Amino acid sequence: MYQYNISFHDTMHTTKPTGTEIGNISNHLAETQMNYKELAHAVGEAGCSFCPAVYHGKRKAENFKSQQLIGLDFDNGVPFHIIQQKAEHYHLKILFAYRTFSDTAEHEKFRVVFALHKITDSFTARSVVSIFMKIFENCDEACKDSARLFFGGKGLRYLADEPHEISQGEIILALAAYMADKYDNKHYTRELQKFYAANHIRFEKNHPVTTDQGSFISESSPQTARSHA
Repeated sequence: MYQYNISFHDTMHTTKPTGTEIGNISNHLAETQMNYKELAHAVGEAGCSFCPAVYHGKRKAENFKSQQLIGLDFDNGVPFHIIQQKAEHYHLKILFAYRTFSDTAEHEKFRVVFALHKITDSFTARSVVSIFMKIFENCDEACKDSARLFFGGKGLRYLADEPHEISQGEIILALAAYMADKYDNKHYTRELQKFYAANHIRFEKNHPVTTDQGSFISESSPQTARSHA
């Protein structure tokens, strides 16, 4: 129950990998299925590295296979409790969070991991990451790459008692709520449309167009049977 497929490297670290260590980790990630608590402790406590998505071969968009998790880095000193409160406010439940190797008492640095309904196309994965990064505007811009390698850390900040796998519909509702909070009624619709257009997400009447399976549709995709989330 609550098993997740990730790209994983089982070497434990107590400090941030450097130099040839990074290349070795990147070249030897293996598709692995893990229970969420086992994963949280391996990454957050034992310092193992992972990539949230899995691939057919090398980690690049054209080889994308699936993704069930998303990770966001917070390195600018924003306290964890602020991010936790925002996640709760927008009903985006955190799976686990951990202190990264450069975290200090004076300057909090941590990674937050969310569980998703399984995504099977790279465009939807990229779109979902973009939405999370819009809502959590304090996160590191480098998180936008689904193929990004995440190093482990030196201690868990949070572990869910029971995971909630966030659906694309819930993600869309969270974005709409965030935009309504951020912009006044006069500009809310315009800013929402600008976001979808900037990320090449096809939308109609302020809602992204999705397939029956919940996948986002690119503006450049041919017309297909679709639904509104």
